[in-house]
Amino acid sequence: MPGETTPPLQEVAILTRAIENVLRKFIRILVGRISLLKLQEMISFIYVDEAQRKIKRERKIAHVPLTELALITGLDSRTVTNIRTKIEDAGHLYERSFLKELTPESAIVESWLKLIAVAKAPKSADKSTLKYGDEHSGFEILVRSAISSRGVTSQSIIQRLVASGSVVHDSKKKTVKLVVPKFSPYLSSDEPQIFNAAFTAISNLISTVENNIEAEPDNKMFQRQVWTFRLPAHDILKFRKRMRTFLESMERRTKDRIERWETDSTTEEVISAGVGIYYFEE
Repeated sequence: MPGETTPPLQEVAILTRAIENVLRKFIRILVGRISLLKLQEMISFIYVDEAQRKIKRERKIAHVPLTELALITGLDSRTVTNIRTKIEDAGHLYERSFLKELTPESAIVESWLKLIAVAKAPKSADKSTLKYGDEHSGFEILVRSAISSRGVTSQSIIQRLVASGSVVHDSKKKTVKLVVPKFSPYLSSDEPQIFNAAFTAISNLISTVENNIEAEPDNKMFQRQVWTFRLPAHDILKFRKRMRTFLESMERRTKDRIERWETDSTTEEVISAGVGIYYFEE
């Protein structure tokens, strides 16, 4: 990251530091839930897609020249062509072949489930429990077949699978048993809802920033952050608690008003009120 910068590079340094500040906190959440390899693949896919849309929108053209796309992305033309092909395949980022390999653990569980399905034939051995400890044991063979295991030990993978609740580990018998029908990157049942709500809010904020960068002054959306040095450090937790109580009370009041409107108002009035409240919240 930039250290001491000369004046001509000051604005670039501000941009890179701002990006790092956002990405560092974002990646902190993603570590262990999606591999760096798959995150890079997603970013490449989205970057090329958005670059194409931007050029088409600004130049009002139907097809973006390959050389121009390579220039703006910094990728070689062969890589851009490969990504373009994936973009044309609708839903690439959410296909099973992509999702099952979000992390090394998910790829292993997916391969393990296939192994169990094949072994369900009569007189076949149960493959839900595998031994580990040497290169010829079932779990070691499974790991080598599912992922590029260079630098990755079976013990580290077992620890991750145990932490996620995917397997039961018997260290005395040196066995692991698969106990889930799929691998989940979440460590608790309410995490998916928390992630969805948080990233939706982040997405809305970034959309506001995106609009405000190019919009005329009269068309800018409300975007504000308030700083104060008058709040003593020892009162921060108390302030957060009181603010949470206040926001929760406002939410209850809003819900009460909606219920009264739904009871006493016409359909048109309820719809109008709902739009107004949603706009306020957003």
